[in-house]
This record gives sequence, C-alpha cells and structure tokens, in this order.
Amino acid sequence: MDVETPAHRTDWTEFESPSTAVVVTVAETLDVEEDQLPVLNEYVDGDALDTLLRQPDSKVDLSFTYDAVEVRVSSDGRLAVESRQ
Repeated sequence: MDVETPAHRTDWTEFESPSTAVVVTVAETLDVEEDQLPVLNEYVDGDALDTLLRQPDSKVDLSFTYDAVEVRVSSDGRLAVESRQ
C-alpha cells in the first residue's frame, strides 16, 4: 500500500512573519495544535529567519528540520513542509 507523505505548501507573506508561517504550517502538517510543537528557536533562530527572508531584493532559500518535518522556505514567499514520519 502506498501511503502519501503529509505535505503542505503555502505563501509565508500571507502571515505576520515567516517564522509564524512555519509554526502554523508545521502544526497543520502534523495535525496538532501550535502550542503542542517544540519552540521554533530550539531548531532555528526565528528572528534571524524573519530578517533573512524579509531583506529587500534578496534571493534566499533555506531548509531545516523542525520536529518531525523538513521545512523549505524562500525569500520569494514559498514555504513547503513535508513530514518525515
């Protein structure tokens, strides 16, 4: 049986900040409440993430592991979260 890996894609510019978008999208991917996730700063500096991605005219692509997911985020607004479970 082929089990589909849970994944979500969104535009982080629709959120207050990139770091907020990451937490919300990871929670949706794992089907948990946001407050059930570990603190994002245990995996990546949320303020630095926001600063890097919001730089005008920047072309930044980042990827990191957060809890049980792989996160890919870009300065052009793309955010992809895939479960590693």
